Amino acid sequence: MPRHDDGARPAHLGIAVLLIGSSCAISHGTAYDAAMASAARNEGAGRYAAAAEEYDQATRVGVRPQDRDQARWDAADVTARAGNIASAASRYEAVAGDAGSEHQAEAAFRLAALRIESGDADRGWQDMEQIPRRFPTHGVAHSAVRRLVQHADERGLRTGLDEVRALERDLGSTELVQLVTYLDATHVEALGDDRAARDAYGRIADRWPYPFGSFFDDALWRASLIDERLGLYRAAIDDLERMLRERETTSIVGSYERAKFVPAMLRVGELYRDRLHDRTRAREAFHRLYTNFAHSTLRDRALWLEATLWREDGDAARACGRLGTLVDQFPDSRYVPCAIEQCPGLSRPAASAAPKECHPYIERTAGRGLPGDAD
Repeated sequence: MPRHDDGARPAHLGIAVLLIGSSCAISHGTAYDAAMASAARNEGAGRYAAAAEEYDQATRVGVRPQDRDQARWDAADVTARAGNIASAASRYEAVAGDAGSEHQAEAAFRLAALRIESGDADRGWQDMEQIPRRFPTHGVAHSAVRRLVQHADERGLRTGLDEVRALERDLGSTELVQLVTYLDATHVEALGDDRAARDAYGRIADRWPYPFGSFFDDALWRASLIDERLGLYRAAIDDLERMLRERETTSIVGSYERAKFVPAMLRVGELYRDRLHDRTRAREAFHRLYTNFAHSTLRDRALWLEATLWREDGDAARACGRLGTLVDQFPDSRYVPCAIEQCPGLSRPAASAAPKECHPYIERTAGRGLPGDAD
């Protein structure tokens, strides 16, 4: 092959590359593509019956099995949207009975839901019972479990617990075990057996710790609430701190913060302040919220709570130091006018969108239980 110093490839090599590339391209078939495009246009315009006909046509002419499967699924879906219940049920049933369809599990779920909602509830609930048992690894199984338990709860929490435990017996060796075990614990708690529920939540956190436990944070949060109700305040703090120890951090834009972290940190401070009357540790906890949770919208509240404790303990200089940080870093905070009232050395930042006056409820409650704050 001659050398091409300008970097150009020989013509026949370029043709070969094009041929190889074209052979690797997925061929759906011209008729299939045309039918799917027409179906999409009709569906977008709300002409569902016409769209179903075009999806049926695509099912007949599709070259690849997965293309025919997708068209058949789209036809069932658009038929249901058209309100043609009988035809949609028939279509979903066909897909649900096809072990080769990638939509089998979802079709079974849709069919059960359709029957429940369209007057054939007994058969629909029977079908729903089988979904988590037939498809325990599919996402619809989680939805089916929750619907089954919610339906049973309508006849009473005891009935709901019976349903959960029947599911536990059948699903204990599947990936659904975490969900049904957690639902068991929530039912025991709702039925009023705090100590049994507390033990159950503890076992969940032990058996499935972070990052493997889907309910690790929720279990520890609920355990802490029960411990507080039982007067076990130190244990409640330990529950929350155990959760917080599993915190991940990132140096890039964004955050790994999980939903319960900031509320947990706030409750640690409140438990020290209100239950154990350990004001030093309460201040430390509130300051941790401010320093460690850079993405939290409650950092100004944490500074306010810490400053309140310093002020109540007679250290006005430290209190105003914290409030100075608040005013500087959070100029639009609702606490700004209150901070300025308390510390004459502070002034309102330019272009601040904070309220003009300190709302009386903020100082009256000393930062406790303010309306609109996250729990």
